[in-house]
Amino acid sequence: MCTLTIVPRAPGTVRIAFNRDESRVRGAGLPPRVERFGARAAVLPIDPVSGGTWLAANDAGLILAVLNVTPPDRTPFQTKPVRSRGGIIPALLACDSVSAALLACEQFEYRDFAPFRLVLVGHGLVADVRWDGRESMVMSRLAGRAPQMFTSSGLGDHLVEGARRELFDELFAGSPESWDSAQCAFHRHRWPGREHLSVNMSRETARTVSYTAIDCGATEAVIAYHAGAPDQPAEDTTVSLPLTPGAT
Repeated sequence: MCTLTIVPRAPGTVRIAFNRDESRVRGAGLPPRVERFGARAAVLPIDPVSGGTWLAANDAGLILAVLNVTPPDRTPFQTKPVRSRGGIIPALLACDSVSAALLACEQFEYRDFAPFRLVLVGHGLVADVRWDGRESMVMSRLAGRAPQMFTSSGLGDHLVEGARRELFDELFAGSPESWDSAQCAFHRHRWPGREHLSVNMSRETARTVSYTAIDCGATEAVIAYHAGAPDQPAEDTTVSLPLTPGAT
């Protein structure tokens, strides 16, 4: 359960924003920190339950995000997952590029994981890897020249996709100069009476628990973590990660 947006800015610069939605009884995430993954350094918040993460950037300028996938019939996964989806991103953070990460994905035993969607961003490229738990992996390359949105919900992804995408298209209908404010408004948005469908969601068993933004340019990636819903007061943590010159 989450919503991710990708907004291109000046040439070679991209801004990622992520609302993390979780069960009300799950432990709070830990603020971002820098860790080593092979030859690469990466900055990432930590899920204390899995020890993994839902979002990260490494010093090659590779950004990774993972969302749950809930099919329309909400059919339970056929076998008990043996690996947490929180481990998907750490397994790829030693990669230097989107292409290298996609190659590494080919080695995954997908049936070890509950359904997920992995979004990879770097150097003008966006890739989408989807595993629904039943069909073979679906992989597509997307052009990274316009704002993009990915979203999911434990109620069923199809129930929130239409409403959230309509809002996204409405807010981003303006010029690129307005996209930064549109992105902020989108992630803070909550419909009165339809809180369960909102981007900044809330229902009896789950809610938006954090908001993270990553600004990635030519020389550094800056991750800003807000430990609560984006429209509510909470502790803020900002970490900068210098990018390695010549990373591809």
